[in-house]
Amino acid sequence: MRTTRSIVLALAVLLASALPVTADVRTGDRNFERAWRVYVTRNTERAMEYFKASAAGYEDALKMDPMERTMNFESTQIKASIAFYFAGQFEACVKTAKTALGDKNKIWDAALFMALAQGRMGDQDAMKDSFKLFLDANPSQRYITTELSKDLPALTGGTMSLADFLDAMDSQVQRQFVNNVMRYNNRAGMIPATESCDGQFWWRKNSSPCMRGVYPGF
Repeated sequence: MRTTRSIVLALAVLLASALPVTADVRTGDRNFERAWRVYVTRNTERAMEYFKASAAGYEDALKMDPMERTMNFESTQIKASIAFYFAGQFEACVKTAKTALGDKNKIWDAALFMALAQGRMGDQDAMKDSFKLFLDANPSQRYITTELSKDLPALTGGTMSLADFLDAMDSQVQRQFVNNVMRYNNRAGMIPATESCDGQFWWRKNSSPCMRGVYPGF
């Protein structure tokens, strides 16, 4: 009996060690979804806890060799960069966002969070270049673009500190995504599901993948 138990235990350990490398990507994704769901309801403190857990999963996934294929998806890299930003891992945010952007320079949320992270690192020149990429992508995110057009000249002119500028931008970024979720969830049936919640960039319009209409009116 003891021998049988030992064999079963050994097999369990062997199977656990042979789990697919997607486990860490899934950890990142799962916690990102939890973080985003509460972030867009302004439960910010709780969201930050989930973002930190998400960042840890993505960090482990990025260290794997070979790296799991889903970690090479632009959508996964952008989620990772967002998680890294909110976890305070600004260098990792910038690196991952740059990878997601590649030579396209048209992925507005990657450019946005890269700019914010560069600002938090004190690199204002790089931050301004990244905000230009964000604007050049024509993101149609009016709360963010309005705040940027108002505060960036003040920062450049020396009448606003970098910390105050970034805090104001963070506030408007959250306001923008909260508004996006409210607006698209209240227009159920008018936007194809694949564009609203089942696409690669579901967080732009929804609180969760394919959860449109579940939180009507929030």
